[in-house]
Amino acid sequence: MKIRNYHFIRYISVLLLFCLVSCEKDDVEPKKTRTLMVYLAGDNDLSSSLQKNINDMLKGWEKGFNGNIVIYYDASGAAPKLLTFVEGKKGVFEKREIKTYEEMNSASSETLRDVIKEMQELYPAESYGLILGSHATGWILPGLGGRGESQRMMTTPISRSFGSDGGVEMDIRDMAKDMPGGLDFILFDACFMSSIEALYELRDKAKYIIASAAESPAPGFPYEELMSYFWGTGENLKKDLQEVCRIFYEYYSNYDMGFGTIALINPAELNHLRDLTRQVLQGKAETVAQMGRADVYYYPKAAYSRHYMFFDLGQFMKFMTSEDPDLYDAYLKQLDKVVLYKAATQPFYGRKNEVQQDKFSGISTYIPLVVPSWSSYTDAYWGFDWAKFVYDKD
Repeated sequence: MKIRNYHFIRYISVLLLFCLVSCEKDDVEPKKTRTLMVYLAGDNDLSSSLQKNINDMLKGWEKGFNGNIVIYYDASGAAPKLLTFVEGKKGVFEKREIKTYEEMNSASSETLRDVIKEMQELYPAESYGLILGSHATGWILPGLGGRGESQRMMTTPISRSFGSDGGVEMDIRDMAKDMPGGLDFILFDACFMSSIEALYELRDKAKYIIASAAESPAPGFPYEELMSYFWGTGENLKKDLQEVCRIFYEYYSNYDMGFGTIALINPAELNHLRDLTRQVLQGKAETVAQMGRADVYYYPKAAYSRHYMFFDLGQFMKFMTSEDPDLYDAYLKQLDKVVLYKAATQPFYGRKNEVQQDKFSGISTYIPLVVPSWSSYTDAYWGFDWAKFVYDKD
């Protein structure tokens, strides 16, 4: 009798253990396809625009997305917060605060690195996308040319760029060093980030980059319309990101006075573009220095007085290969492999400004001309990997 009871008890124990293990497995949520990480450094005059961006993301969020969203938001005059969206009453989504940080500098590359790491630990997924929004000036280094110019730009409620917190700005090279790789895409809701110097620094970080060669509108991307396009995989990822660019372009084409350029970049093709650029520019730094500002098309300005430093890369190469049309043709073909989508509104912030379509490659570049007021810019420019390689300078 004791033996039979022993076997019965053993059977019940095994059955209970099986049920417990099964319940645990059922309670574990399957890994999502993608975590969308949003990093908004808004301790500046963009704070209200970035808050509206979050609200628009929430409006566009749907239960069917096989993904997570986690948002770092540093508002003006407040401690940074980490947010997500959760389903509330009657299936309506609402914001939920995950944590509040102690006051820290959101324009620090170390902060960016640590926050992204925490986002990935909290919301592991098969892949990751990253949206970045704040103030800065493309490749141009923090404070270069005087802090007053940078501050003047930041108080103009027209445009936005990346990396400003209380007047402190982020060096794009530090960003590239500290940012993790393996991202499916980076979207810069930002000014001037489609500069070849900045893109080259970030070439190993993501499969695709969305950015603007000129200034970007302060209201930012129309996220309510875009949220369903951040989840594609494989070939669908490229198609979805092209759709993101198209929606941005159409939205701002109907905006008051028109305002915006956009490009989808394929970083995997940048090394070959670099090699072709080297063929054109190697050993020609002194020749280039003697060019005139009007020799190559540069993007019009809305608010930023340094606009003439952002020349069109394709037009620069056309000027430099005027005696070698075959090399220019090869360059254009490679540029088409790098720039998978490009568009610019007409007009560009007012009737007096337009981005000339026949001169718009979707990528800007700096040209180290001999201009007395540019000396500090040019000195800093030679510190970038792109510049050193294509001109063959030590």
